[in-house]
Amino acid sequence: MRYWIETFGCQMNVLDSEAMAGLLTKMGYEKAQSPEEADIILINTCTVRQKPDEKVFAYLGEFAKFKQRKPHLILGVTGCMAQRESEIIKARAPYVDLLLGPRSVQRLPDLIRIVREQRKFAEHLDLYDDPVPPDLVIRSSDIFAYITVIHGCNKKCTFCAVPTARGPEKSVPPEIVLEQVQQLVEMGYREIILLGQNVNAYGHDLRWDGGRGTGNGKIDLAWLLERIDEIAAPAKVRVRFTTNHPNQMTDRLIEAMANLESVCEHIHLPVQSGDNEILRRMWRGYTVERYLSIIEKLRAKVPNIAIATDVIVGFPGETEEQFQNTLNLMEQVQFDQAFMFAFSPRPNTLAATFPHQIPENVKKRRLRELIALQNEIQQRKNEREVGQIVEVLIEGPSEKNPSKLSGRTRSNKTVVFEGSPELRGKFVLVKTTKAYLWGFEGEVVSDSSKKPPQIVPDLSLI
Repeated sequence: MRYWIETFGCQMNVLDSEAMAGLLTKMGYEKAQSPEEADIILINTCTVRQKPDEKVFAYLGEFAKFKQRKPHLILGVTGCMAQRESEIIKARAPYVDLLLGPRSVQRLPDLIRIVREQRKFAEHLDLYDDPVPPDLVIRSSDIFAYITVIHGCNKKCTFCAVPTARGPEKSVPPEIVLEQVQQLVEMGYREIILLGQNVNAYGHDLRWDGGRGTGNGKIDLAWLLERIDEIAAPAKVRVRFTTNHPNQMTDRLIEAMANLESVCEHIHLPVQSGDNEILRRMWRGYTVERYLSIIEKLRAKVPNIAIATDVIVGFPGETEEQFQNTLNLMEQVQFDQAFMFAFSPRPNTLAATFPHQIPENVKKRRLRELIALQNEIQQRKNEREVGQIVEVLIEGPSEKNPSKLSGRTRSNKTVVFEGSPELRGKFVLVKTTKAYLWGFEGEVVSDSSKKPPQIVPDLSLI
């Protein structure tokens, strides 16, 4: 019996797919070489924008043809779209056998057994389910790995579908996170990425009864990073965390980024708009001035930090002046990377009901202007970094030029260079020689890799 998982969306979806692959492997399934030969096909979905939704139905249409030839084929939809749009999926794709929400990945084996043994439709869509980390995860990489540290989102942004797709926030107990970090270090992973819809909200629902905490009996992300650094830094393992909300970007967290060896000089901090009135109607909870003050602190405390962001243009009622304010903010901040989108009204969100929806042609024109500006900024920033010597974690052959190696700096920028395939998974020092929008070409200066020692955390501190 073979499985195939098609994954859309964010890094949390990638990790969810890795967990589902582990659950399927434990059930005796093997990974198929193609969806055509699979006995179970799962589409792990995203519902942030309309386009991925339509793409899912296109895939379902293709997979339905396989089901006609193989009646035993199980076809399932998992993830955020399954949670939010289950009735639409049932109506448009009645041949789907199971629906599984992102909060309930661990329920997958039960649903499969119901479909297989009882030959009936099965679903589990519970926003308040208590996610259980699977004991087997089939990682898509042997160099970097994801760990979810907080599930869900308590924010009520008027444009966002995430709270109704992933439920309220629930932090993963620190002893579970640290155990996973320890295992990944022992397995030889070189980079660990901590995930959460609002990762810097970690710990607000947890308490700690003594030792080296925050001093107020509470756990936060800075505290967790300190504990992780005790494991990761001696083993020369990088640590990143995403995605962050400006309202939880505390001075303690900034200090942790500045002081902890393992934590990379890179952060993803969505701004969404450069206009205060738009931010107010988005219910973001901060002003442009507050956001800029955070950027100032980050750059003062963490030299050479790379800052990425998300931006939405064409929010309902956005005027040309308000759009210009966003362009002005982009010029002022000089982001290293930006994920830019035209507003996409999502069902059951407040913004979808707002008056003065922006015409598609205006949204597309504004998006083109924004992208053009960011591309100029990004190219200029990268050109200023030519000639620097940077530490690169080599991930393997370059996708565009397999004769060269590709890796990422601590600031999460791609570098391509000539080198031996045996360097894969190692840290090397590379001098950047040419800048592009996507990153750099470079030449190896030296191998900075070290054999990681075995570090055992003191779990009695939890």
